[in-house]
Amino acid sequence: MREKIKNPVVVLYKRETSDSYAVSITDGSQNMHDGLLMASVSPDDSDYPFATFAMVGYYMAAEIEKLRAQRDALAAENAALKESERAFDAMCAEEHGDNWVSELTETPATDAFLAEVRAQGVEMFAECAYTLEHHDHAVAFAAELRKGDRQ
Repeated sequence: MREKIKNPVVVLYKRETSDSYAVSITDGSQNMHDGLLMASVSPDDSDYPFATFAMVGYYMAAEIEKLRAQRDALAAENAALKESERAFDAMCAEEHGDNWVSELTETPATDAFLAEVRAQGVEMFAECAYTLEHHDHAVAFAAELRKGDRQ
């Protein structure tokens, strides 16, 4: 079974040499040739009229972007709630001293998501690094962020 695509991007492409079209689903790339899943269709294909096929592709891309925006908003809210819980805990610990027992909510999905966002930011930096050494260091740092070694 194929591993789930983590950062799906739908790329639609009209071939210059024919009337055929291709749809590619990549893992974050805008490059058609990086497709993990691909389909091709020509206007003569009665089973797959391109207009319908293209509409489905655009619909999928729009839905993916909406879901991504919702996920990002929820993660930001969750991170803020998590921070307020920590601030409240610190205030209670100061007020009650040794009698206060901290029990902070575990949020592994939020932690993993935020680590991924940070890692992607570092990878964006790596793409524009001036030297190979900076690039390699940034890629290694992104891997540490994903593992949770750095926060």
